[in-house]
Amino acid sequence: MPLTAIEIEKAKPPTDKKQYKLYDAKGLYLLIKSNGSKLWRFRYKFAKKHQEMALGSYPTITLANARKLADRNRAKLLHGINPMAERKEAKRKADPTHTFEHIALTWWEKQSAGWTTDNSTKIKRWLTRDVFPDIGSLSMDQIDHGHITEIMLKLEKNERARSASNILSIINRIFGHALAHRLTRNNPAQGFPLSDILQPLKKVKHRAAITNPKQLGKLIYAIDTNQSGSYCTVQALKLIPRLFLRPKEVRELKWKYIDFKDKLLRIPDTEMKKERDHIVPLAKQVLAKLKEIQSITGYSPYVFPSQRHGAKPISKNVMTNALRRLGYGADDMSAHGFRSTASSILHEQGWDHDAIETQLAHQIGTETSRAYNRSKYLAKRKEMMQAWANYLDEISSNIVN
Repeated sequence: MPLTAIEIEKAKPPTDKKQYKLYDAKGLYLLIKSNGSKLWRFRYKFAKKHQEMALGSYPTITLANARKLADRNRAKLLHGINPMAERKEAKRKADPTHTFEHIALTWWEKQSAGWTTDNSTKIKRWLTRDVFPDIGSLSMDQIDHGHITEIMLKLEKNERARSASNILSIINRIFGHALAHRLTRNNPAQGFPLSDILQPLKKVKHRAAITNPKQLGKLIYAIDTNQSGSYCTVQALKLIPRLFLRPKEVRELKWKYIDFKDKLLRIPDTEMKKERDHIVPLAKQVLAKLKEIQSITGYSPYVFPSQRHGAKPISKNVMTNALRRLGYGADDMSAHGFRSTASSILHEQGWDHDAIETQLAHQIGTETSRAYNRSKYLAKRKEMMQAWANYLDEISSNIVN
């Protein structure tokens, strides 16, 4: 039987599967997804092949309007016209100066003058990768809530839902630009119910970190006196509190990055999370430890090679597992938590915020100022890293005394 408006309104999202269909008639149906979205689809046969085309989302497209759209497409089929092929051709022939992509890039070029290079690059990457493939070739007036919904759902499917809010905001601003220049009378991104479309985001679990000096002293003493486990795991755990690096960056540390003469560790941008080269001043204790390790693992390109494969680094989670064997549970301390530990205590000690953030490889200021800060704070960071190594030795020795 044909659908009714009441049936559509009462249709609930499925709880035991991703989606289900409510059929109307002659190929028209409504797709009900687990996130609550209701999308019109028209299924037809052309040249002996079944095809489906999107007709928009409910309630933007009502049942009556969906039937009208389906009727129009059936009429085209009677005249030997493939509705999907016609739609694609219309997109191709659309005036490029009125397409979403052209208008978006015009907006981006004007706005990027006031942005940092990193922010400008990130926004263009979002547009190029996540938005243009779906609506870039459409005119502004062709884009409706259904198109926005599909972009957001694709982000969720690709496990990038955390970017959805930012990308939606960018689309909204681009439509605002188009409205201001009378390029459209439509803004489907304004007031878009994102929270009703996507599933709630999982809460970010903060990594455990010890910031109490006495407790930290006990931990450092336990680490420095520990002999249980593989050589590389033991040594990596000794260095990570003194380098401010992420566990992955420590595991994949290579000998060629270490400048023993200048007492610096230079990690190229390809190895860093934020894709920027990073310098770590090496305290005298760290240098001595690295020279000792080199006599054992110098055969490998990695400072901490795998026991089974010398040309590969130690595996993921080995340092966290070592902490567990020392009696520190997931709620007590993590390998990544040493960064938070250092940041908290150094801030309490009065060290310069920007010097700490730069040493943690966090973004501060504009791209130009960051390049300047790397140089400006290097002397201060050398002093800080040595002071930090001395501090860890001191609180550790207090445990014995």
